Amino acid sequence: MFSILINLGLWQLSRGHEKVLLEQSLSEREFSANIELAELDINQYRYLTGLRATAELEPIPGKYLLLDNQTYQGKVGYLALQLMRIDSQQSVLFEVGFVEAEKQRNQLPNVIWLDEPERYEVRIYQRSANPLSNELHLEAGKVGRIQNLNITALEAVWQQSIAPYVVQPQLEGWRYPQPWQPIPLSSEKHYGYALQWFSMALALLLLSCWVLWRALRKGDSNE
Repeated sequence: MFSILINLGLWQLSRGHEKVLLEQSLSEREFSANIELAELDINQYRYLTGLRATAELEPIPGKYLLLDNQTYQGKVGYLALQLMRIDSQQSVLFEVGFVEAEKQRNQLPNVIWLDEPERYEVRIYQRSANPLSNELHLEAGKVGRIQNLNITALEAVWQQSIAPYVVQPQLEGWRYPQPWQPIPLSSEKHYGYALQWFSMALALLLLSCWVLWRALRKGDSNE
């Protein structure tokens, strides 16, 4: 148990260090120049989140998604996404924005989807996989409701190559709110969890030493 607690603490430390690098990268990208999305080589970057780009995007009819169980400013709803064509060989999920859920679960909200090609300035992000459940769970319909954004699984369903990231338009006065939480847990959170695991390991070590001392003392008294 002591070894497990120490390893958990070390794992949280490594995750904290990784988040520090990501936070630094995000800070630098806030002021970086836009790249052309069609020319993006994802192999050149360790992290894609926070990259800014420009692209001529064409909506692909019928490829609409509502990502379930989203919250924004105390409201529960969906993150509306639609598939856009970058060029003849590439497509990407485009974040339309947050849409509040209807009172009835079986009623999906009406979304104003994009239907005309347009040039956009966008911000790129990648969502972290849920370690407990990463299945797509797509509910078939004119607009598909999903429980997790699993792009690989979505490619298999739609039979189309999709970029391994999402783009969020950067335009003033956009019709839907667009939550921005590029890092689910900050580096400070991970370091805090590491401290908790190490504290528990220390407490276990002290308790074990105390129990051992009591046992040895009892053994000496019996002699």
